[in-house]
Amino acid sequence: MMFGRSISSDILRSPAPASGGPMNPGDILVVQLSGGPGLGRCVDMDTQRVRIAIGRNREARLPFARVLLETGLSASSHDEVEALTQEAEAVAARVDLEELWDIVCDDEGTMSLSDVAELYWSTAPTPGQIVGLLLHLSRDDLRFAKEGAEYAARSREEVAEMLARRLRRERNRIEGEELASELGSGKMPDEPSAHQTNLLEQLRGLVLYGDDYTRAGAAKKFLQSFAPGARDPRRAAYVALTTVGFIDEDECLDLERASIPVEFDDAVVAEANALVIAPPLETPGRRDLTHLEVVTIDDKGTRDRDDGLSIEVTEADDGSGDVYKVGIHITDAGSVVERESALDVEADRRMSTLYLPERTISMLPPSVSADKGSLNPGLQRAALSVLARLDSEGKVLDWEVASSVVESRAALPYEEVDAALTDPDAPMHESLTALEALSRALRAQRESAGALNLERDELSIKVSPDGDISVRVVARAAPARSMVAEYMILCNSLLADYCKQNKLPAPYRSQKAPDVRDVIAQTPEGPLRWYTIVRKMAPATINTEPGAHGGLGVPAYIQASSPLRRYPDLVVQRQISHFLGTGEHLYDDEAIASVAQRADVQIRELGRLEEQRRTYWLLKYLDRQRRELEEMGEESLFDAMVLENAQSRSGSLELNDYPFRVRAALPSTAAPGETVTLRLHGVDLWRRVGQFVVAQ
Repeated sequence: MMFGRSISSDILRSPAPASGGPMNPGDILVVQLSGGPGLGRCVDMDTQRVRIAIGRNREARLPFARVLLETGLSASSHDEVEALTQEAEAVAARVDLEELWDIVCDDEGTMSLSDVAELYWSTAPTPGQIVGLLLHLSRDDLRFAKEGAEYAARSREEVAEMLARRLRRERNRIEGEELASELGSGKMPDEPSAHQTNLLEQLRGLVLYGDDYTRAGAAKKFLQSFAPGARDPRRAAYVALTTVGFIDEDECLDLERASIPVEFDDAVVAEANALVIAPPLETPGRRDLTHLEVVTIDDKGTRDRDDGLSIEVTEADDGSGDVYKVGIHITDAGSVVERESALDVEADRRMSTLYLPERTISMLPPSVSADKGSLNPGLQRAALSVLARLDSEGKVLDWEVASSVVESRAALPYEEVDAALTDPDAPMHESLTALEALSRALRAQRESAGALNLERDELSIKVSPDGDISVRVVARAAPARSMVAEYMILCNSLLADYCKQNKLPAPYRSQKAPDVRDVIAQTPEGPLRWYTIVRKMAPATINTEPGAHGGLGVPAYIQASSPLRRYPDLVVQRQISHFLGTGEHLYDDEAIASVAQRADVQIRELGRLEEQRRTYWLLKYLDRQRRELEEMGEESLFDAMVLENAQSRSGSLELNDYPFRVRAALPSTAAPGETVTLRLHGVDLWRRVGQFVVAQ
């Protein structure tokens, strides 16, 4: 580059005209196209637009504002336009404006394209040079910015910032290509850069949220660089990230997807640890029930013990038989977790304890749920006690609700209680036997009122930290489980009656009982009956007005027996305890309705998540068994009962060995209630689907 004369302020301020006169057919023009400036030949024009030949067989009608430059040359064919284009492209590739910019960048003002060209070449530029310079400036705006029809030199600071950005973009491009190459080979960089980590997080966001992810487009574009043509981008991203270990194959992504907190905030933990529980017997208004032989019965390993049972057997006043004084004692969690405290706000946010096969995510910190609020053996605890007198037929003679102090004698797992019921020498055999016998009478009372006791077996799945999967079937009809469930129904129905009598706002659960007499008469006991009845049942509704719960066979029902695990139970218990102490309402209808509505939605979602994780781990367990059998040359076979066989879709079945439903294509002759043998030939853990076929 040469500078033949000095640069005056006149040149910087006086733009040269872009064209030398009116356009004529054949003139070569530079026009703004969708992809940038391009050369074309004027064909004709009207008052507003010019028709341009921009290729051998392509024309465009453009407004005059899209004409960037009249070259002063004319052409009779496209070849002449192409020749000028090639000349201009060569010029554009050679132009380097750094020295010129260094001279003019400290001056203010603008320059026309002709000014820049004249300064750069120090002589009158040729049309090819002018066009080449225009192409260069349109493609590289590092040092000169376009302002209208003219150009202004950028400041040194601005250029430095732009250079840094370009360097970052180039570095990011290279790092992105390197990461794509690694992921395409199933590998991970030893030390991913910040940009590479960001790309990995974008893929993770795509896995979590799909098209709802704000960077889904960018994530899919990057995915295409190493997994082109992926039909399911979300799944492809998941496979890539699990292959390299950025996402653990067994990670419960639904926790993050649903924004479920796993750890407790420091403020919540600090408040929980700082709680000092006063001796409950020193609290005015609490009845001393520590003489009662209270026992808590839960799953093995349970630490949040929020309910216990006691029983006393006496003779009726008229000598007509035994009378049973049953105590159902619920830990008074409301006396530990103050309303609107950090603990209360956190419990409200979580709404319920979440039970997953691989972990439990508590509603309250362990120092509260497993210690200060738990009915642990040998410790005096504040409680809300429902004390009911019943006859041997399970009829409630009278009952009361009291704020109390209890002391648990033992914490027993269900299996130990089942064993104690048949062992006369077992500790607490007599009281447990009395409780179990009375629970059967209570159940009969509810059934006579129309209750549907559908005790379907459940899956209990536990996963150890090292990935071992334990699967067992829990019989809901087992004596201990059935007994505890019966007393919780009694407790919650009596507390509902208490709220109703005292006009206490509470979230009552009601349900219409379906007419299932034909199902019971025609369908044998088992999975098909359960499936058919449940499909006939209307969903339970929640309202601040009491109503009958036909499914349970009780006139009114609330849930208040699990205040350490369910926030609405904690709220109801607070309401009752406060009324017992003051005769006043703690929550009004609006507050109760708000909690109930939020809880209904949130707890349903948590239940769905729990079911999905049980499905995931069971399928993984069955798939491991399948692989082991296939290595020995055997097949993974399961007997299953047909529940439904509509011709428009796969049949629905329940495995005989596990209370677990699957789908498979069935012959049209397979009727509901029949047993068929299925073969598991694969598992899709991404979709949580077992691929079952009818065994040949």
